Amino acid sequence: MRLYLSILKSKIFRFFGRSLRVKDSWEGMPSQFHDMASFLNWFDAAKSVDESLRNAEIDWDGRFKQVEQFKFVPKKNALEIGFGGGRLLSQSAKDFGHVYGVDIHHNFEMSKLFLNSQGIKNFTLLHRDQIDSVPDGSIDFVYSFIVFQHFDSMDEVDFYLDQIDRILSTDGVAHIYFGKNQSDGIKVTSEKDFILRDCSLFINPVAMRDRVSTRFNVIAYSDVLPKKLNGDFGESVQAMILFKKQVNH
Repeated sequence: MRLYLSILKSKIFRFFGRSLRVKDSWEGMPSQFHDMASFLNWFDAAKSVDESLRNAEIDWDGRFKQVEQFKFVPKKNALEIGFGGGRLLSQSAKDFGHVYGVDIHHNFEMSKLFLNSQGIKNFTLLHRDQIDSVPDGSIDFVYSFIVFQHFDSMDEVDFYLDQIDRILSTDGVAHIYFGKNQSDGIKVTSEKDFILRDCSLFINPVAMRDRVSTRFNVIAYSDVLPKKLNGDFGESVQAMILFKKQVNH
């Protein structure tokens, strides 16, 4: 109920011309949820902890693990950009020796409680401003799902591309999903038009490929993806790109 009231409030704000900062909503809102189901629902629109776990397994296996290049990735360390409640970390931790999660919200304690409840111990949670503590060249797999579409500018995309360039191991791979713009270029939702939890950054897939290819080797990218893997729910608003370090970089 709290979530729906918050979304309604954001729509009222917009009606009266009051702006809602994208970053502020993702930083502060998770701290308002104190039961696990509501906390996870904020990030993943799941009605229960069990549903969140089922969706996590489907997404991890279907969107990351079954990709051909995944089998060749060293399995020492992985890092998730935008771990939210921790649902995908609960899956990646089973395949990697240690997993790092990076996010901007202020309720890491709930994420830790969730991961601990699943018996996950091999994880480290970091605020965005702490990502510099991750050693250079130490991460074998960087991944992100339904996160880049919620950034408020391309500056945030470039920030993470810089970090990926720094932390990715020689044989490592990055697998990033992002909101796609069907038109050319980049579209950013203004604070005035933003509704709580909506997407706010849309990038033309070719533009994203070209941006990434200036410093990485692009392995693959796709702009047509299913919204859900467990049924016919239409096309996703996301595109994806898979890349690695350039040789002699």
